[in-house]
This record gives sequence, C-alpha cells and structure tokens, in this order.
Amino acid sequence: MREVRIWVLSDNTAAPPVFLAEHGLSLLLEVEGKRYLLDTGQGEVAVRNAERMGVDLRGVEAIILSHGHYDHTAGLPQALRRTGPCRVICHPAALHAKYYQLGEIRRHIGIPWRRDYLVANGAAFGESTGPTLLAEGVWVTGEIPRRTDYEPGDPNLKCEVDGVLEVDPLLDDQAVVVDTGEGLVVVLGCAHAGAMNTCLYAREISGVERILAVVGGSHLAFLGREQLLRTIEELRAMDPARLAFSHCTGQAAALELATTFGDRFIFNQTGTCLTLDASLLG
Repeated sequence: MREVRIWVLSDNTAAPPVFLAEHGLSLLLEVEGKRYLLDTGQGEVAVRNAERMGVDLRGVEAIILSHGHYDHTAGLPQALRRTGPCRVICHPAALHAKYYQLGEIRRHIGIPWRRDYLVANGAAFGESTGPTLLAEGVWVTGEIPRRTDYEPGDPNLKCEVDGVLEVDPLLDDQAVVVDTGEGLVVVLGCAHAGAMNTCLYAREISGVERILAVVGGSHLAFLGREQLLRTIEELRAMDPARLAFSHCTGQAAALELATTFGDRFIFNQTGTCLTLDASLLG
C-alpha cells in the first residue's frame, strides 16, 4: 500500500498555542516523495504554519486550486514565494468573479489577485475542465458530475455573467484522488459539487471501488440536515477506514459524524499531520 501524508497548513481551527487559524484551507499532500499543495488559505497563515511544522514548500510538484473562492486561493502569492515558480492547476472558472449574496448583502468572495500578477509571481497556470493525472495513481478530478439528488449546492453563492449575478454552478470545484493500492484517498477542498458526488466520480476516473479515506472540507455546515443525514448514510455504505473533515464542515456536523463513525473520524485542524498507510487496514 502506498502511504499518503497530509499536513493541514490552514484551517478554521488550530491546535493551540503553536499554530494559527483562519477561515480557509490549505493541505500539503505527499505521495511517494512527491508533494502537492491543495489550496493556499487566504493569506500568510499557510506558509507561517508550514514553517512552524518544519515543512519545506520548496520542490512542490504543483499547486492545485480546488475552486476560486478567496479562502482557498488568496494565499497563492505567499505560497509561490515559498515554492518558487510552480505549476498551478485549476478549472478556467476558478478565476471568474464570484460573490456571496443574501438579500441586500453582497460580498466579493473570489480570488482577489489578477492573473498577470500571479504569473509575475511564478504561477504557471494549467487550466483544465477534465481530470489531470499528476503522477501514477494521483489525479485532480476536474469538473465533477452532479448525480445525487441531495447535494444541490448553495444558492447564495453567485458568479458574475455579463454584469449580472447568477447562481454559481461551481463547475470549478475539484478534488485530489490518490489510489493507494488498497483503496482511494479523496481529498476535498469545499466539496461544492457534493462530497458524495466527488467520491462517486473518484471511483469513475480511477476505476477503483474502495474509498479508503475522505479528507477535507465538506460544506455540510451550510446545506441543511437532510444533506447531512443522506451523506452519513452514503458514507456508511462506502465504509471508509478514515474520515478527516474540517473547514466548512462545521462543528455541529463534525460532532454528528464523530458520533456515527467513532474513532474512524478525526476533527481535522491546523497543525495535524495525517498518515494514511497500511495501519488503516487493521
């Protein structure tokens, strides 16, 4: 079985007093000596926590943007200053203008940097709507088909089209999938496409049925109890050995997941380093 290590560099909560927290996500993945950075948080927190964890970001193979919201992308210039010039994998829509709108409240929540500024800081953009093979058995999903009937997305998230705000289909939402040889590790950003839609698509692109672990943000804090209960039901059927949710999962949903899955569930937070290896197989 291939070992997968995941360092949580940025998250909503942190292990005190050493690490910093923010509303954001940044995960560093290591598979067979190659490192990939999924998201960059919203500022300097990810790179400062990396220093505190003794993690060197130089030599990162690629930076992957799970989608175009600021809490996953705004730290990109700071990350690039640590990694050096780096391939940045994203969906073309990740760079579009994105907003949160609720009644009269309207707030820009997209990436705050211009593309030319990011390129000047070392970003070599690789934009794709389909799956990207990072290495043997390691994929970025690209667009995730919406197949379930209980993961409708968030109607308050908007994008600007011809000067008009429309509900954002968040086609840019994507995840990282690793085939360990004993099952898949599915690493989520926010799972705007739905955590279960993402797992189903991970099976499709990899040809592997077993979901060994699901890690990252699930957006279950914002989407209602029915989606939470249906997600728990499907996770029971998938029977993963490890669940390590964080960020937009929220503490109430995390508590219910922990109650359901017991010691298979980890409330992930900044400062955690997960090692997913043969010990998960019992």
